[in-house]
Amino acid sequence: MKKLKNLTLVVALALTPFVVNAQNTSDDPNGFRAYYFGQLQGGLHIPFTSGSLSDLVQPNFGLNIGRWFAPGLGARFGAEGFKSTAFYDDTNKYEKFNYLNFNIDGLFNLSPLFVKGNNPKLNFYLLAGVGLNYLTDKGNIRRNTQSSFSHNLRLGLGLEYRILKPLTLSLEYRVNNTADYYNGREKGSDDWFSSLLFGVSYNFGHSKKVWGDRRVAKKVPTTLSEEKDLAVTERMNTWMKRMKGESKADYLARTTDEAIETQRLAFGREYATDAAMTRSMGITANGAQYNAGTQALMIASENMPSIILTVPIAEAASLDLKNLRFENTKYDITADNQFEVIYTEAIDVKTGQKYIYNKANAGPATDAEGFISLADYQLKEQEAKLMASNNSNLTAQAEPQTIEEKTYNLKNTTITRETQKSTNEKGTNDYTVRYKYTVKDEFSVKDDFPVGQYEAEKSPASKAMLNLIAKQMGSDFAKHFEAGKSVEIRYRGMADAKQINGSLKYNGVYGDTVEKTVTVNGKQQKLSVNKAAGITTNEQLSLLRAISVQKYINKNVSSLKNMNVKETYNLEVSPNEGGQYRRVSVDFIFHDTTF
Repeated sequence: MKKLKNLTLVVALALTPFVVNAQNTSDDPNGFRAYYFGQLQGGLHIPFTSGSLSDLVQPNFGLNIGRWFAPGLGARFGAEGFKSTAFYDDTNKYEKFNYLNFNIDGLFNLSPLFVKGNNPKLNFYLLAGVGLNYLTDKGNIRRNTQSSFSHNLRLGLGLEYRILKPLTLSLEYRVNNTADYYNGREKGSDDWFSSLLFGVSYNFGHSKKVWGDRRVAKKVPTTLSEEKDLAVTERMNTWMKRMKGESKADYLARTTDEAIETQRLAFGREYATDAAMTRSMGITANGAQYNAGTQALMIASENMPSIILTVPIAEAASLDLKNLRFENTKYDITADNQFEVIYTEAIDVKTGQKYIYNKANAGPATDAEGFISLADYQLKEQEAKLMASNNSNLTAQAEPQTIEEKTYNLKNTTITRETQKSTNEKGTNDYTVRYKYTVKDEFSVKDDFPVGQYEAEKSPASKAMLNLIAKQMGSDFAKHFEAGKSVEIRYRGMADAKQINGSLKYNGVYGDTVEKTVTVNGKQQKLSVNKAAGITTNEQLSLLRAISVQKYINKNVSSLKNMNVKETYNLEVSPNEGGQYRRVSVDFIFHDTTF
């Protein structure tokens, strides 16, 4: 008995911190909010003794009030009991009696050890308790003491399943150690009995059981960068979810590391652009500076980094900043919380000339050395022209005559031919012929360049334009193909903004390696495509489209062989996606010709 008293004391002392903590614990920093619960239990009382199990098993009931004060730790106070049965071997009799026990239990949730996630519905727990048994009706059981009280120590396991936020079902099995007279065997040692109980709990102020993850209070953004990061995170959380009907393979293909970073960047720029528009940000062309050596026009805007447009010297001399209109402007936010322009199209509304700024193709920042104000540059140019006029009798460049336009309407495609007569700075005649086309929106997918395609003859719309060029160059414009004369041919290739993941195959149709000096979105650079490496950028794709036109014309316009031909490649990569941004066009400029 002394041993039992000592064991009772040890268990009681072990549970004391749990009970105290259950009364004093407030919300802990990992996001768990402690809550109380009330629990009703009903089931079976099973003594450990000889005899028939069907005669020994009795009904059992329990009532508990407790508190979970940490994700893995709780305590409860309760009462349990009703009937029990003792079996006496010497008389072969069963004696029934009534009992009630009172216990303090420590509850230890084991789910964090093997269940992932922050809010499991099913939990597995261990209990250990200490208390007292009380005989409410002694019946005819044999006892060696007159006291109706005895110790009660117990261990058990339980499963609980949350069916609603405040409502939990449980199944619990316990083994109890108590006085010697409970099972009928008088051996001078403690008796054992077990309980198998089904329970229903109501939780007061229930919160998620969170482990391995700290909840962070939603931070109120105070800077542009924080606002963007918060908005992007919310959109990425939605984007990362597997869509209804999306297969696992498609989901994994859609959410590669590269695709995630690309999407995050796109969401960030979309947010920055919307935020800039909301704040009425815009590019102001005040205080523009020009560098004649690099043909760079630097436009400074208040509270934003400068942008640089490539503007030829001839156009810069007459450019009126008041006529510049900025369209399709895209923004981002810098690390120091400034809006910055990452793409814009500057259009001279007077001349129709378009200058494109694309930060992705801008290269390193241009040194401020060599820039002077645009107004000062234009004044110097005017003075130089006036001096040249006084020293010579050169004929000034005449204004171009009106552009004549003719259209050819096919089934789904409209081809436009523009012709223009002008007098160049040498006083001789230039004749420009431009071909381009459009496709009806609903037929763009079928008739424009397919995604990744670059051979012009495989696009129905561009092939129709090329066939028309070959025919008219041998008829309508045959007189301009004079041996020894000069002609400039400008090939234009366009690509849309669709991302190239990895590389596209280049079949080497224009040579294993193609290398050209080109103009991309108004900026001159060298560009190459290699058969082994394939196509990795949209700039390379637009170059191959332009070259496909060049190859066709050289093959099918034989009169060019007797002329001095200059060929240039003007490429454009749109910030938008779609077939209408995957096209080609071509200009013929016949020099020193007769109209």
